[in-house]
Amino acid sequence: MKHIGVDIGGSHITAAQVDLHKGEVLAATLSRAKVHPHGTAEEILGTWANTIREALGGSVEGQIGIAMPGPFDYLTGICLMKNVNKYEALYGLNIKEEFSERLGIAPENIVFRNDSEAFLAGEMRFGAGKSFDRGMGITLGTGLGTSIYEHNEARDMALGINYPMLEGVAEDYISTRWFVSTYQLKTQKSVEGVKQLVQLYSSDEAVRELFEDFGQNLSSFVHGFIKQFTPEVIVIGGNIANASEKFFPNLSQQLSEYQPPIQLRKAILNEEAALLGALSNK
Repeated sequence: MKHIGVDIGGSHITAAQVDLHKGEVLAATLSRAKVHPHGTAEEILGTWANTIREALGGSVEGQIGIAMPGPFDYLTGICLMKNVNKYEALYGLNIKEEFSERLGIAPENIVFRNDSEAFLAGEMRFGAGKSFDRGMGITLGTGLGTSIYEHNEARDMALGINYPMLEGVAEDYISTRWFVSTYQLKTQKSVEGVKQLVQLYSSDEAVRELFEDFGQNLSSFVHGFIKQFTPEVIVIGGNIANASEKFFPNLSQQLSEYQPPIQLRKAILNEEAALLGALSNK
């Protein structure tokens, strides 16, 4: 039986066959597509199903693991996304049944997993955290994803939207939108994202201050739950992790003060982590 890992994001889908024994994604089967998050249900589901079908390579014998953002009922496969600026046309639909009918695969062979949870499961089993027993995963991007791994199980913590911080929640201060809005507030200049800020880092003091503040925000957030979860390693992924050299040194120093020291690792599997983690044992 083929094993298909699927990563569904806010504007894309990636699918591929995976070898869970070797911890490898079979590159020749990789299929990607852009998805219009505000499209009709048929447009979205059609793109998703076609992409998975390409990864299956014409077979209807397979187990499919899907890393999916929330809100979502991961057990039943019912989409609960509403007022989250994506996929609202799918609200209330049973995505598991839709995939079963469109792909000709039994519902019991289709499983869903929170995307942050799948990311950490993949990195802890096959990537940056594989030599550790307890870890925390943080994905830094448009939003803030958080998950914990212990007893060979990864679970989503949803701290980004539930952890109080300053005048809001953690995601308000640890995300791409924080970078963009804060830079504009400081300079009255607009940027599209963190990649552009990295390019300005050496020439713009405001950008350097921004990364310093971001590191402090992230450190404050991390310290808030270390005593509760006692991770041995913190694995950081997401688009902002590509600028890790700008904020890792300060965070690493602070983590080294714990006894035993907590290790900080940048994700090494990136997109492949979710593809592998979507099917990894919980």
